[in-house]
Amino acid sequence: MYVRFDDEKRIEEKSIVEKFIRNGLVLTSLGFESILENNIDVDEVIEEAKKRRIWLIADEFIREFIRENEEEDINDIKVVVERGDGIFAKEIDSELIIREDTDVSGRSTSQGRIEDFLEYFNDRYNCLKDILKERQNLRDAIPIRSAKKYGGNNISIVAMITSKRESRKGYKFIDVEDPTGDLTVLIPNNSPLVEIYKNLLLDEIIGIRGRFSNGLFIAEEIFQPELPINNKPHVADEPVHLALLSDIHVGSYLFLEKEFNKFINYLNLKCDQREIFEKIKYIIIAGDLVDGIGIYPNQEEELSIPDIYKQYDFLASLLERIPDYIEIILSMGNHDAVRNSEPQPRVSRDIAAPLYELPNVHILGNPVMVEMHSVKTLVYHGTSLDTIISNIAECTYSRPEVAMIELLKRRHLVPIYGNDSISPENRDYLAIREIPDIFHSGHIHTNGYANYRGVMVINSGTFQGRTKYQEELGHVPTPGRVPVVNLQNHEVSIIHF
Repeated sequence: MYVRFDDEKRIEEKSIVEKFIRNGLVLTSLGFESILENNIDVDEVIEEAKKRRIWLIADEFIREFIRENEEEDINDIKVVVERGDGIFAKEIDSELIIREDTDVSGRSTSQGRIEDFLEYFNDRYNCLKDILKERQNLRDAIPIRSAKKYGGNNISIVAMITSKRESRKGYKFIDVEDPTGDLTVLIPNNSPLVEIYKNLLLDEIIGIRGRFSNGLFIAEEIFQPELPINNKPHVADEPVHLALLSDIHVGSYLFLEKEFNKFINYLNLKCDQREIFEKIKYIIIAGDLVDGIGIYPNQEEELSIPDIYKQYDFLASLLERIPDYIEIILSMGNHDAVRNSEPQPRVSRDIAAPLYELPNVHILGNPVMVEMHSVKTLVYHGTSLDTIISNIAECTYSRPEVAMIELLKRRHLVPIYGNDSISPENRDYLAIREIPDIFHSGHIHTNGYANYRGVMVINSGTFQGRTKYQEELGHVPTPGRVPVVNLQNHEVSIIHF
């Protein structure tokens, strides 16, 4: 991680970092340790860095400085990519397909007008209605306006929840609407639907089958869009592997630089787990690539790189050390330099130019669907998981996969409108139109995974240490863990760094 000082740190150590800051230079923790270990003259390092116009003082620079000035035979720690025969992933052709129709980048139509919101919610309703009407019990669903006129038994409707309420006597009601009208639905107290009622969210779209009685629509069955029980995932023909990461937060003083460098060394087969890492052909990083600027109050006090351009520059310098036969997919998160409302387009070339220069790096928006060897992976950073966790009792920060499953049940990534910012596009990019084989998110900073109706649900964790905010909440992240998925059988290995 980057250097963080507290009251116990020696004054002379703190003065070293302050010197670099005053001179507009960024000192990484590995570079800092090299300076201390080798008792190097800090002023000479600063002078040499300025001469070369280098702003990032990493361990590689310090070691090179030592070689040139003291003529010591020190091995360069820059990882040399192994190119020898026998590397499984190197010998496999890439079969990466980026589903551009699922990425809002370059396709945003929103101008924030009321008309845009109407168009967005109509597309959202129609999409989820079509999914619900695939169910046998909802194929005959009729509009609310027609249901009111019919007034009979065994009526099915598809509608959006606008409110939930309970009477003084404990009767439970939900108010729903569709493009033709609105309706109040009664949940009988002695019905098993009471348990379903507890987890219903405002704005989610559901199917209801029931009957009219004294002007009230009494629910007998409630359906969510859900996944089919018999869903069968796609698998690769060979044991090619996919590594999943998120929330690296480059630029934060809590960025786990040592652990991330260890991960890169493993990708270069500098490890004793070659049987896993030689098969990694793809890496997906699901957002929060950098810590960003101005994301929350007083963030500048917790940044080691207080420049958004340099944050992405440093990220690029890390990723370029990954073997070029590995395809790297980068998606966006709420800390990245893009709009906060979802769906998010990719970060611009103007801000992250060095990333665009890496031939094996693909910069995409959030969310996005990608395919690798026929296996579909839905990538979503996961900002809405905070809302899901706060609204459904069974969901916790220690088990993010449970909240992710709730999104799959609703076939939507941001089912509640209002708490999470949504950009009203003419197409709902947040609807889960196609069933993925892998659903990958981050944001929560806690690793977790599960298999739900054939879909491998994975939250990859983080490469950032525990923040003050997380300490205040009592949230304990699980940093430095990387899930690796065998695309041939969907088995998951969690590698600790």
